[in-house]
Amino acid sequence: MHPIYFFIALIFAISFANLLIIFADSDAKIIYSSWMLIINSAIASALSIFAILKERHSIKKDKTAVYLTIGLIFYFLANIVWGYYELVLDIVSPVPSLADLFLMSAYGFLIFRLIVTYKNLDKVSNKNIIYIITIGTGLFLAYILNLTLSLTEISNFRGLMLFLVTITYPILNSVLTVLALTILLNLKNEKEMSIPWICELIGLLAIVIGDSWFAIIVLTAFVDQIWISAVLISAHYLLISGGLIWYIRYSSNWNLDRLKFKNKFVGNNSFNKKVISGLVGGVLVFSVTLLFATNTIEFSDDGIGVLQANPDSNMDSLDSDNKDVKLIGAIVPKTGSLSSIGKPVIAALYMAEKEVNEYFQNINSSSRVKLILDDSKTSPQESLAAIKRLDSQGVKVVVGPATSTVVEAVKDYANENNMTLLSYASTSPILSIAGDNLFRLVPDDITQGKVMAEKMINDGMKVIVPFWRGDIYGNALENATTEHFEKLGGKVEEGINYSPYTGKFATSLHRINFIMWNQELKKLNEIVSEAVAEHGPNSVGVYTISYDEITPILIQAQLFDKLGKVRWYGSDSIAENHHITKNIDSSIFASQTHFANPLFSIYSDSVKLSEFERDLLESDHGSSITYPALAYDSFWIAAKSLDRYSDSTDSNRNNENITDFNQILTEVSESYEGITGSIDLNAAGDRTSDNYDFWYVTKDNTTQHYEWHKESNNSTTTHTVTH
Repeated sequence: MHPIYFFIALIFAISFANLLIIFADSDAKIIYSSWMLIINSAIASALSIFAILKERHSIKKDKTAVYLTIGLIFYFLANIVWGYYELVLDIVSPVPSLADLFLMSAYGFLIFRLIVTYKNLDKVSNKNIIYIITIGTGLFLAYILNLTLSLTEISNFRGLMLFLVTITYPILNSVLTVLALTILLNLKNEKEMSIPWICELIGLLAIVIGDSWFAIIVLTAFVDQIWISAVLISAHYLLISGGLIWYIRYSSNWNLDRLKFKNKFVGNNSFNKKVISGLVGGVLVFSVTLLFATNTIEFSDDGIGVLQANPDSNMDSLDSDNKDVKLIGAIVPKTGSLSSIGKPVIAALYMAEKEVNEYFQNINSSSRVKLILDDSKTSPQESLAAIKRLDSQGVKVVVGPATSTVVEAVKDYANENNMTLLSYASTSPILSIAGDNLFRLVPDDITQGKVMAEKMINDGMKVIVPFWRGDIYGNALENATTEHFEKLGGKVEEGINYSPYTGKFATSLHRINFIMWNQELKKLNEIVSEAVAEHGPNSVGVYTISYDEITPILIQAQLFDKLGKVRWYGSDSIAENHHITKNIDSSIFASQTHFANPLFSIYSDSVKLSEFERDLLESDHGSSITYPALAYDSFWIAAKSLDRYSDSTDSNRNNENITDFNQILTEVSESYEGITGSIDLNAAGDRTSDNYDFWYVTKDNTTQHYEWHKESNNSTTTHTVTH
């Protein structure tokens, strides 16, 4: 094969192999990235071992191939460990971890291989260029070290270890960069296998860029594109694999005639320039394609449905002969920054669908219901695309969306297209509008703010420092709590209003995410320190309003001395979050700070609720019971309302009257005795109740596990989470 064709094929293979990462949604990128790194590093390791076995007789003369093999094996082991933490345990890795040990060992062997190779060069040319590369690399390293130091808290052991481990990688990368470029620029003077070396050295540069990607993220807030680092590192393994394939195919002792063919063109300096130029050009084309794909995924107006799997739907067959099948849609945060409630809510909706159809069958009704699910991805843009897809399928009643930001994004479309929304979690008072098509089975946040303020005053808080996500939900809840707290005589500091990210990265346990959160937590620590100095630690509290990003926030908050010495308070979006209790660091901090989170109370002596909770926990869909129960009741209300409405109107959709349907839905809601208790709706269609529980994280002395613990006005109960 001509080398030009080889490199074209290699670039195509790298691009094709990474399409799974490039075109996946934000949550799936993390999963696919881990798998691709494991698979590609396994391929590179296997090929390297195979090459050594073929050349075992020459190993005594040249052991550099052994160093490469050992380095690749350590890379593979490190990826296995990282994948185990991220995919299996879903917990933060220790600092340093076994994966760090494997990675640093891999760097050591690869650097030693390059040093030996450098010493064996007959002549080192392009010295001026090498000096420029060395100086440039040194300046970039100094910048990275300064940036990392400015973002890292090193006042305690964990923070210091995180800093030392974090800066070790750019130092090792800088050494790799200088050595790799030096050898690459001098390949034309060597009468040896250039193709494998070009692949290996370009691959090493790819991993250097991939490892340094966090600097770009910090500077540009391009946080959801951390997967690009995985693409580059994945390309590194495939480049080395390509070089090994060439070596095994054309340069092995058992195929010397091919080696002679290779030497024929290795000595041609012009060829080397063409190869390098072609490879660099190919990498640029690949990078442009990658960025184009990024923009397509993140910013297209109508989503990327053609590139994704179809939305979840219940494919169980319905006996539709002579049956009146009614469609009920659901927009659920299966992925994104509130995905912790997604799986249990989906399980609850399928339970409701099954039981509603059994109910209709038992009363000899011809009505049946079919659930059509779609993923909000906790994103306003994606949710608007989701409701349009549901509308195109004939859905006119939607359970959800969950978050107020998402509800706001789809609300106008629902009103304009005669679609009714029945949300089980949206609470922003800004959305409380009489006469619209939005109904909510939870009270709005004016009530939560009042309950929260009373709780903090009763706990002796004189000053609170808010730390909240700057969206329609966070801003409205913070305003409501601040207003009530100040009316009760408390003082509210200016606090930190952080910009929420819709993607998964803000909630991930990636170390770069911890570094990103340091910027906000440092500011919070300074404000809390001043308040503590004036009022004392027992009178100061931190009030946080977050989604699933609360877990890395709590983990990283332990690095700041004052943040762990005051009480913390949270919101209904945090209570029962099982990610907190799965991670020991966040659990300890939450327990230490008596982290109290309000949540609308659904608990009663209902036998049906007990059975529902048992079935949900047995299905292993997380620990949260409140929002799944509310979604379950929402589906029942939607089904009964559709059934009653169809009995009172013509089946022709053109004659439908959405006002009449909303009136029927209100009547059904207030007459329905669900597993969450009786339902009273106000003029805006929101549930009216001031019945809230407060949830804490405590340690079970018997199991030694951290669990969510509920405190109500008259009793306390323990709700065990899934670990």
